[in-house]
Amino acid sequence: MVVLGAYDGRLREAVLRMKRPAGEGIAAALATLLHRRHRETLESWQVDRVVPVPMHWLRRGLRGTSAADELSHRLATLLGASWSRCLRRGRPTPMQNQLPAEQRPGNVRDAFRPRWRVDGARILLVDDVVTTGATLA
Repeated sequence: MVVLGAYDGRLREAVLRMKRPAGEGIAAALATLLHRRHRETLESWQVDRVVPVPMHWLRRGLRGTSAADELSHRLATLLGASWSRCLRRGRPTPMQNQLPAEQRPGNVRDAFRPRWRVDGARILLVDDVVTTGATLA
C-alpha cells in the first residue's frame, strides 16, 4: 500500500476540496504527487488496470463527483495502465468515517461486486482516504 501522507493539516484540506464538485484538478495534482513520491514502487507492481473504489450511485449523485475516480484516472495515465470501473458498490453503506474502527470491516463486507471478470490482471485499487484499510481489504 502507498499513501501520500497523514490525513491532517493541508493535505486533509486538499482531500476535502477534491471531494467536492470542481475538485478534479486537485485530485489530479494529488495523484501526480503520489506518483512522484512512490513512482519506483508503483511501477514495480506492473499494474494492468487502475480501479477506483466505487461510490454508491446515490451518494455519487448527491456529491456530484468521485474523488477515487479522479485519482485513479490520473494514476492510470501516469502509469500507462488501463483505467477501469470493473467494481460496483452493490449496496449503500454508512460512511466509514462515521463509524468506530472496529465496525468498519463489517460495514463494507460484501458491499462490492465485480462488473466483469479480470482474471490474471494486476489491479491497483485506489481510494481517496485510507484510515483502517477496511475498504481496500
